[in-house]
Order: sequence, then C-alpha cells, then structure tokens
Amino acid sequence: MAKESRVKKKIFFKLRNKFSNAFRGIYTAIKEESSLIIHFIVSLVVIGLGIWLQKMVPNQFGCVQWAILLLTIGIVIGFELINTMVENFVDLLSFEYNIKAKKIKDICAAATLINSILAIAIGLLIMLPPLVDVIKLYLQIS
Repeated sequence: MAKESRVKKKIFFKLRNKFSNAFRGIYTAIKEESSLIIHFIVSLVVIGLGIWLQKMVPNQFGCVQWAILLLTIGIVIGFELINTMVENFVDLLSFEYNIKAKKIKDICAAATLINSILAIAIGLLIMLPPLVDVIKLYLQIS
C-alpha cells in the first residue's frame, strides 16, 4: 500500500513538473517575443467575439465553429512558439552573423506568417456570415 502511494506521488510530481516547465516556457516566450503577445490579444478578441456571436445567433455559431477557431488559434500560437524556439536555438549555435542561420530564421518566420494569414481567412469565413446577420438584424430593429 505504501509503495503504491509513493508511485502515485512520483507520477503526480513528474506531471506537475512537466506542466510547470511548459508554463515557464510560455512565460519566457511571451517575455522575448512581442508578436506572441499580439497573437494572445487577438485570440482573446476572437474568443470574445465568438461568445457574443453565439449568444446573438446560436444556430449559426456552434461547436464546429468553436472547434475550428480554437484549433486555428492553437496552431498559430504553436507555430509562434516553435519559431521563437528555433530563433533561440540558432542564436545558441551561431555567435556571429551567418547567412544559413538567417535563412533558417526567415523560413521559420515565413511558416508562422502563412499560418497567421490562413488563420485570418478561417476567422473571416467562420465569423463574417453570423456577424453580417447580426448587423442585418440590428438594422431591421432600428
């Protein structure tokens, strides 16, 4: 019984340490990368707009739209974190200017940019139709 309890505690502490490391990584990335702050702010705005749209037109904004939006937000923030990690890793390996290091950083930044552009397109495709309907409804009432 005591051995089983020690095993459970060990598993709990390992899991807690993994989450602690992950949150420390997010905090470090936010401190270093201003674009990550922008992604988080835009994500909060999108989530707020989604909550509002779901209340206004619940039949047009449901679980599928939420799943797509949250997945898109996660992919963009994940790519930004990977981009930050690659930049830090390249800086660690190369102390002076290196054209290959620049190419690596530029390509990684391009991947993040493409994901951000696609996220905007996905957000517009999902949120624009219900938003237009809310505006039409508001104009009919006034």
